[in-house]
Amino acid sequence: MDFTDRHFIITGGTGALGSAVIEELLETGAKCSIPCYDKSELEEFAYSDRESIYIQTSVDLTDEHATHNFYTMAAEQHGPLWGSIHLAGGFSFGNIEDTPLADFNKQLQLNTVTCYNSCRAAIQWMRESNYKGGRIVNIAARTAVEPRQGKGMTAYTVSKAGVAALTESLAAEVVNDGILVNALAPSVIDTPQNRKSMPDADFDSWPKPRQLAKQIAYLVSAENEVTRGTIASVYGKS
Repeated sequence: MDFTDRHFIITGGTGALGSAVIEELLETGAKCSIPCYDKSELEEFAYSDRESIYIQTSVDLTDEHATHNFYTMAAEQHGPLWGSIHLAGGFSFGNIEDTPLADFNKQLQLNTVTCYNSCRAAIQWMRESNYKGGRIVNIAARTAVEPRQGKGMTAYTVSKAGVAALTESLAAEVVNDGILVNALAPSVIDTPQNRKSMPDADFDSWPKPRQLAKQIAYLVSAENEVTRGTIASVYGKS
């Protein structure tokens, strides 16, 4: 796949999965823009000094105006938008009796709202680009498509189910614009943070960030001509 001079926005781009996605895209010539909420996220991010990377800090993706402004700045820096990859989000355990409405709303904001705002801004810029199309990939979760596995994390499950529904609905809405929208639904991703929080788990069974990055790269490529509205199960052996 050749992404030479294609412009991608990657939310959550400084995380473990985001870094793997950016590495995959940079290897094939892409230009990448990353919204960063907290400057500290850049401390262990390996690509900050790349000329083909544009980073803006203090971007709150739960705010539609801040999200739109970031997409505008990114387009000014790197040109027309071809792909938008939405990895930003958050996770929370908690039985429903231990999860007040404020915590439930926080999960909706972190997962569903950030994805919605990013999709909305991406569609606006893709329709104005000279590509006459584009690609969007969202990140749902296994619990979004298998809600019974969301026991003990209902707020998170509902928020990711919203991402899955958004993906399927939006894919039908924008297909005539040449924009293909898909999502991955991973099980537990093999990241240092997840290993630390679940030290007794079988790490070998978890899908690796680079494996998921390769799946994302195909879905956002021009080679993907027909796949849309898919919530792809990427569970590894777990």
